[in-house]
Amino acid sequence: MDKFKWDLSKIYKDDKDIEKDKLEILKIIDEVEELKKEPFDNLLKIIELLELSMRKISKLFSYSNMKRDEDSRISKYQKMALEIDMLYTKLSTSFSFFQPFILSLSDEKLNEINTDVRFEPYRKHIDRILRYKKHTLSEKEETILSKVGEMASDSSNNFYMLSYADMKFPKLEKDNTVLTHANYTDKMSSSDRELRKEAFDKMYGTYDKYKNTFGSTLYNNIRNLVIEANLRGYSSAIEMELYNDAINTNVYDNLIDIVHKYLDYLYDYYKIRERLLNIDETHMYDVYANVVNGYDKKIPYEEAQEIVLKAVEPMGAEYVSIMKKAFKENWIDVYPREGKKSGAYSGGCYDSSPYILLNYTDNLESVFTLIHELGHSIHSYYSRENNDFLYSNYTIFVAEVASTFNELLLLNYLIENSKDDREKIYLINHYLNSYKSTVFRQTMFAEFERETHKLVEEGNALTQEDFSEIYYNLNKKYFGPDVVSDKEIELEWARIPHFYRNFYVYKYATGFLCATILSQQVLSNKPNALNNYLNFLKDGSNNYPLVQLRKAGCDMGDMDNLDKAFKVFVDLVKDFDNLTSK
Repeated sequence: MDKFKWDLSKIYKDDKDIEKDKLEILKIIDEVEELKKEPFDNLLKIIELLELSMRKISKLFSYSNMKRDEDSRISKYQKMALEIDMLYTKLSTSFSFFQPFILSLSDEKLNEINTDVRFEPYRKHIDRILRYKKHTLSEKEETILSKVGEMASDSSNNFYMLSYADMKFPKLEKDNTVLTHANYTDKMSSSDRELRKEAFDKMYGTYDKYKNTFGSTLYNNIRNLVIEANLRGYSSAIEMELYNDAINTNVYDNLIDIVHKYLDYLYDYYKIRERLLNIDETHMYDVYANVVNGYDKKIPYEEAQEIVLKAVEPMGAEYVSIMKKAFKENWIDVYPREGKKSGAYSGGCYDSSPYILLNYTDNLESVFTLIHELGHSIHSYYSRENNDFLYSNYTIFVAEVASTFNELLLLNYLIENSKDDREKIYLINHYLNSYKSTVFRQTMFAEFERETHKLVEEGNALTQEDFSEIYYNLNKKYFGPDVVSDKEIELEWARIPHFYRNFYVYKYATGFLCATILSQQVLSNKPNALNNYLNFLKDGSNNYPLVQLRKAGCDMGDMDNLDKAFKVFVDLVKDFDNLTSK
């Protein structure tokens, strides 16, 4: 076995095992069709089959997708992934009656379930379905809303097709390349200011041609969400979207408020950048330009393993041993190769190792990616080891906490062990950029979502002019008086795909802040901090996210607690200023 490739034979030894699981799922589908004729009498068996079938389909789904990602050119695994997708759809359709049936049960029937000890392992699962009872409509109304929802999803699809299929960008005269979504970020980080400005102007010059369509598309997306929230009895669209994770809207508002409190320090960072770029004033095409020479040291994968193991030593022997297990037991597919999926992710299923796909390229960014994905995988390892299948999947709200926590351990380790000021400046700038992009920028997006949805809920129709005005004013607020908010930036809202994921972006910011608070507690050896954090990783979905984080040591409702995360940012800005002023 190649030590640099993941070993998926541990999931399925051969095609016979795969076919066996597929046939078992088909048998379950047939069995459920009979059982649901008398659903209450057969409820326990139905739930047991639901758990068993979802466990098997997740195993098949993980395996088929990872095999396809190994080499997308192999038709066998392309076909397998598509077939498993179809089987998953068939299974989901078979069990589609389950949640509506639970929601339809009378108090008398629910009391029968609650007093039956056989349902004890499934009590929490049933209770979480029942949370939605007050927001669930009649069967006929739900059917209608489902059909309308299919039409409403067109907004996201229209955005995608317009942005990535129909829009064509011009050639850049400065470097004789065609501007694309893919290369725009690289252009914005270039040391060539003329190239940055040309790319910026032509990016938004192209969006300007389509702004009315983008405006109509985004407005329709917001309006549909607002209508659904109203029909379901929520006070707002944001309440409906946060309800899925049992998150109070105060958490969302607190995030925006605390970020406003620290904007002055972000302005200070932009002033330092302006000094380092040696420019008279900072424009929007300057805010992503590299201000520090690259950390160009080559870091082979074996050395990266040693670095990340040292970085997580504060986590204790057990945590380190799990990370070593990832290296020794072939969890990781390390290097890029022809046909392999790009990027990185943590995958696997309840019955497998938490595998990792990497495209390691012997640089520092690859080391950060490695420890980031290991954060996800160790979280998954703990969750699956300590919970039954139904409660083993943690929510997206907390998912980025574990991965970012690991990144912050690495940053702190590298900064403490930096060999000279140049290296330390590079690392601190990396840290500050993480705050800028993950906390401040995502919160700006979150505030844009809050304001636009509120206006629609108040009965206002919004056009591209309204979106542009709201976005431009927020841009000026978040970048401050010393950064020129070029008029073109008012159209940036049209570029953001996350606005079609409905109140999702705030999770990036809250995850980063929680990871900062929790990592600082562990690094400072705060009593019980490590044990509390490890218990958080082991919780799966036993508790709701806010409870999990509060037990870990991060109370998202406590503004004083959130101040601790920003104190780290403030100190980093001061250190960066001092080091670059020498």
